[in-house]
Amino acid sequence: MRVVAAGLSDVGCIRKHNEDNLLVDMELGLFLVADGLGGHAAGEVASRIVVEKVEEFIAQTAERDRTWPLDYDARIPYDGNRLKAALLLSDQAILDDIRENPERESMGSTVVACLVKGDCVTMAHVGDSRAYLLNPDGIRQITRDHSWVADQVANGILTAEEARKHPFRNVITQALGNGGELDVSIQELQVKELDRLLLCSDGLSGMVPDEEIWKIVQNSDSLAIAAEKLVKKALENGGEDNVTVVLVGFELDNILA
Repeated sequence: MRVVAAGLSDVGCIRKHNEDNLLVDMELGLFLVADGLGGHAAGEVASRIVVEKVEEFIAQTAERDRTWPLDYDARIPYDGNRLKAALLLSDQAILDDIRENPERESMGSTVVACLVKGDCVTMAHVGDSRAYLLNPDGIRQITRDHSWVADQVANGILTAEEARKHPFRNVITQALGNGGELDVSIQELQVKELDRLLLCSDGLSGMVPDEEIWKIVQNSDSLAIAAEKLVKKALENGGEDNVTVVLVGFELDNILA
């Protein structure tokens, strides 16, 4: 089994700037989508900081023989600690940039990232950028949004369909750079042949229903074509936000990406 991947980002139909950033690093097995917040290009700065800091820290910690910069969480595995620390350091880097550039005080970023080692995937996320697991049997969201509506659904106050249409659906409760205590969600999952991981900003998940996402990916000849079709569908459905997708697949050696 080998890992294949593709990523694509688009400004969308309404926004003037693309504040999303993505990372596909096959050598590190690191894949990431960051959705910048703040407008006037400041969001793009925040999401770029996330990409750069996470990639840098993950590269530096490929070997365990180094001084750990933050508290080590013994409850989660090493790769989970790598991702958690990388996001906390990104959070601090955004705050440092804001102190140096007060005009960017409203900027921040959501993020969803994964580290792939063989059939083990370690996930981390903050905010409402999502990860999905897709295979021939269907699609499943594997991250829970850090958002007001997700909390209402979890508490049985709203249904998933009501949350999708709710006027507060874009209100997030966690973001890098917001200055509050950060709750980085970490999880591990085992993947198998024909599984696909989709990382995306809410410019996709808010515009294209899960079932349609699944059909597009399943019916595409490659991950690159699937990424193009997903972005195109989000634009056709209104493109109200920047749209960013990263697809990671697990294939037999004779299947091309």
